Amino acid sequence: QIGSEAFPDQLSTFTTRYDASDVSRTANLILASQKINGKVLLPGETFSYNQTLGPRTVEAGYRNGKIYSGGQVVDGIGGGICQISSTLYNAALMANLEIVERRNHQFKTSYVPAGRDATVVYGAIDFKFKNTRQYPIRLVASCKNGIATVSVYGIKEENEYDFTFSTKTVETIPFTTQYVEDASLEVGTEKVKQNGNNGFKTETYITKSLNGKVISTKLLSKDTYSAMTKIVLKGTKAGKTTQETPVTT
Repeated sequence: QIGSEAFPDQLSTFTTRYDASDVSRTANLILASQKINGKVLLPGETFSYNQTLGPRTVEAGYRNGKIYSGGQVVDGIGGGICQISSTLYNAALMANLEIVERRNHQFKTSYVPAGRDATVVYGAIDFKFKNTRQYPIRLVASCKNGIATVSVYGIKEENEYDFTFSTKTVETIPFTTQYVEDASLEVGTEKVKQNGNNGFKTETYITKSLNGKVISTKLLSKDTYSAMTKIVLKGTKAGKTTQETPVTT
């Protein structure tokens, strides 16, 4: 019920890009954005992404989209909404808000750098942050023309800090190849079902600056991204054979 005049200053904003031609995934992004748009947090109040979005069901308007499950990319209800939680995560960091709960994806995402994502699973993994500022804040979120944007509005304090991030890879995890028999393919033929990608372990640091002067650099998170197994389908279907006619003399 707090009027928009209580939030005159943009404290942070962060954008990510998405494929607008993927209609179902885009619908999920728009729905997630609409649910967090206009959300107000009073000082000391904690925001829960899962609580705000609610159960990911068809009845709630969510559609099928690509998700990570069991080491593979598969279809799942609400696929794509982790892009909005990740966009929000970065906006919250840049607004100098306290991160209460955050976990990285199993695999590296395409829309934010490693160490800068925030995955969610309803009832299991949440993304939460706390308004540790002096005044209320308001979230403004939108998805339009392939760009997802989340901004934090409020009242600027005496010292407003700038934040930059750096991530380094401390270990690489090589991917492996799995062969799966497929009766629809002829013997001797193979088909790549899923491309393999190396995994890695990262350390992400956040640097806090005031008027161009570095105040501190701290470890923000240590994250492990699994290697994505290369899955190759191997044919087991018997091919056509021709019988030779015996030659008599």
